[in-house]
Amino acid sequence: MAQPRLVSLAFFLAVLISGAHSTTFSFKNNCPYPVWPATQANADKAALSPTGFQLESGASLSLDAPPAWSGRLWARHRCSTDSSGRFSCLSGDCGTGQVECNGAGGVPPATLVEVTLQGGGGKDFYDVSCVDGFNVPVSVVPSGGSNCDSTSCRTNINARCPTELWMAAPDGSVVGCKSACLAFGTDEYCCRGKFGSPDTCKPTGYSKMFKDACPQAYSYAYDDKTSIFTCVGANYDITYCP
Repeated sequence: MAQPRLVSLAFFLAVLISGAHSTTFSFKNNCPYPVWPATQANADKAALSPTGFQLESGASLSLDAPPAWSGRLWARHRCSTDSSGRFSCLSGDCGTGQVECNGAGGVPPATLVEVTLQGGGGKDFYDVSCVDGFNVPVSVVPSGGSNCDSTSCRTNINARCPTELWMAAPDGSVVGCKSACLAFGTDEYCCRGKFGSPDTCKPTGYSKMFKDACPQAYSYAYDDKTSIFTCVGANYDITYCP
């Protein structure tokens, strides 16, 4: 009976020596409406628990991520449950029919927080992305750690979204702002084909609209220079409508 305990102790010591540690994501909803945050782990990573949950206005909740986790986080809103018990959202829905997304991604447009923990050089890498569009303002603020910067998309882009990029609810209200790639699907806007490199895919009038509104967020696929941030050993406060 001693062998499993020795193996567990050896694993614990290996993790301790390597400096790997879990990371806490603390979600806060400052929006005047409820949101349903969701998480999607990358293919080789464990799912966080839960993968979706409700936050009323003013509410908060924390999730722990294991060492070296990577994935994306986003908020859904205008959500409801129909008479059959099926849950769905007009913005950011993951299509499972449940509050939890269970590994499914959100339907764009949605403002994404993308995270890689303990990546190259032991650093965390994180960004806010509007590459697939925008739905809810968000900020990411490291807590603790070293050499850290916060990032955000604080502007409600839905309020300034060109009509051709609207994601509209049945009542006509704008619940998201599509990227030009999502709206039009061309190689030029989607940075593919002959436009599939940083040298050939340049900012467009549409991506500049997103960048002007949220200077720290990705506005198109090759917007790396001003949009990706790093930190070592932090937890992260993720606030909707900061």
